[in-house]
Amino acid sequence: MKKNDHVSIMYDLQDETLEVGPGPLKMHFSLASGQLTRMINNRTGVDIPIQQSYLWYGSSSGDSDPQASGAYIFRPNGGPPTVATRLASLKVTRGSLVDEVYQQFNSWIYQVTRLYKYKEHAEIEFTIGPIPLDDSIGKEVITRITANMVTNGTFYTDSNGRDFLKRVRDHREDWTLEVTQPVAGNYYPLNLGVYIADGKSELSILVDRATGGASIQDGELELMLH
Repeated sequence: MKKNDHVSIMYDLQDETLEVGPGPLKMHFSLASGQLTRMINNRTGVDIPIQQSYLWYGSSSGDSDPQASGAYIFRPNGGPPTVATRLASLKVTRGSLVDEVYQQFNSWIYQVTRLYKYKEHAEIEFTIGPIPLDDSIGKEVITRITANMVTNGTFYTDSNGRDFLKRVRDHREDWTLEVTQPVAGNYYPLNLGVYIADGKSELSILVDRATGGASIQDGELELMLH
């Protein structure tokens, strides 16, 4: 019989932050809010404040736009996205090769973050649903990563899983864009990933399925999840 080397730990919320990661990549979580606050790569020296949150855009019903939001159409109702929660429960499992962080953001959003001893990236697995509809509002659920970076409206998305193409918010290379959809008009299809860079550091997200991504504000990346 082999001894289990994984230890599950619940932390005292009176502490301030928790560092997770058995390898060069470290992630810091606030024990007061349960949210990600910082990422550090001890090999490269990168150390950036960073946040991750779950939000949802209210879906347009078509009363103020000729096209309603639907299964293959993203049309938010024009209002700002609603933050799902500002507090998350936090549980950590530590092992010799991998640390896992379990977060529950509300009754229908869960997340597991894994950091491996010999890897310099974090793996995130989310579970969403069933999405509540008791308020009769459709919800376009996203996750948003916010970093302390100056990106000047520029981000990069893959083209059919091949080269990454430069995207500039509210801009098209071949014609003058009339912005009527400031959110949906800046979302692009992702098969591989999306990243932002500012000359000092780069923040990349790789996806395991086709989805949509955007950078609506400088230093931010959004992924459409549901």
